[in-house]
Amino acid sequence: MAESNRNNRQAALDAAIESFREGDLSRAALLRFSDLSRDESRHVAVGWTQIPESTRADLVKRFDELSEEQVELNFGRILRVALDDPSAVVRQLAIAALWEDESSDLLERLRTKLTGDASIDVRAEAAAAFERFAQQAAIGNLPAAAANQIRSDLLNAVRDPETPYIVQRRALESLGALGSDLEIERQIAEAYDSGDHGLQCSAVFAMGRSPDPAWLPIILSELDNDDAELRFEAARSAALLGSPDSLPALIAAAQGDDAEVRHAAIIAISKIGGRGAIRALERLAQDAGEADLELIEMAQEEVNTMLEPFQSTS
Repeated sequence: MAESNRNNRQAALDAAIESFREGDLSRAALLRFSDLSRDESRHVAVGWTQIPESTRADLVKRFDELSEEQVELNFGRILRVALDDPSAVVRQLAIAALWEDESSDLLERLRTKLTGDASIDVRAEAAAAFERFAQQAAIGNLPAAAANQIRSDLLNAVRDPETPYIVQRRALESLGALGSDLEIERQIAEAYDSGDHGLQCSAVFAMGRSPDPAWLPIILSELDNDDAELRFEAARSAALLGSPDSLPALIAAAQGDDAEVRHAAIIAISKIGGRGAIRALERLAQDAGEADLELIEMAQEEVNTMLEPFQSTS
C-alpha cells in the first residue's frame, strides 16, 4: 500500500512537471510540490531542468507567493532543488523565496553560495540572506560555533579585496545585525567614512540593523542629506532603531521631493509608533498627495492597532 501511494505521488509530480513544460502553471499542479519528502525532492530534481528556464523562474516566484498566501504550505524542498538550478536567475530567486527559512542546512547552503557561486548576483543574494541568521545569532538563538562562523563569513566577505562590490555591500548590511562588536563597528565606520557612495549607503543601513543607539546621530544627520539614496537608507534605519527622537527628521523627510524617501519615512514613523507617530502622521496627511495619503492612512491604521491594547486599559 505504501509503495502504491509512493508511485501515485511520483506520477502526480511527473504529470505536474509535464504540464509546467507546456506552460500550464495551474494552482493544483503547484500545490503538489508542497511538503515534498526527501525521496520526492530527489525524484523531482531529475525532471526539474526539463522545464524551460523562464518557466522555472516563474515557478519559484509562484511558490513564494503561495507560501505567503497560505502559511501552512511548505515549498522548502522544491526551492532547495532550485538552489542548484543551472540558471543564476533561478538560483537567486530561490534564495529570496526561502526568506523565512532559518534551518541549519540552509545556512550551510548559503555559505557555499556566498563564497563559491559562479554568479555575483547569487552571491549577493546569499549575503543578504545571512541577515536573518545574524539576527538569530545576536539574540543567542544559535550555537556559539554557528554564530562565530556567521560573523567570520560576513567579515571575510567585507574585508576581502577580491569580494565583488555588491557582495561586499550586502555582507556589510547583514553584518550590522550581529549587534555591538568593536570589529563590526569598525567595519561599518570605515565603510561610512570611505567616501564611496554605495558603501556609505550600506553602512547607514547596517547602523539601523545594529541595536546600538550610538549610531542614531549619524542616521538623523543623513535624513537631511542632499542625496536621496542616503536619506532613504537613513529612513529605513530609523525604522529599525525605533527611536521617537527620529520623528522630527522623519517628518521633514516625508515632506521632501523624492517619493521613495517620503514613503520610507512614512513607514518609519509607523514603525516607531506611539502617540507621537499619530500626531506626525496627522500633520503629514494635511498636505499629502493622493499616493502619499493612502500610505499615511495605512500607517495610521497600523499605529492605532498597536495602541489599542494600551488605550483599552487606560
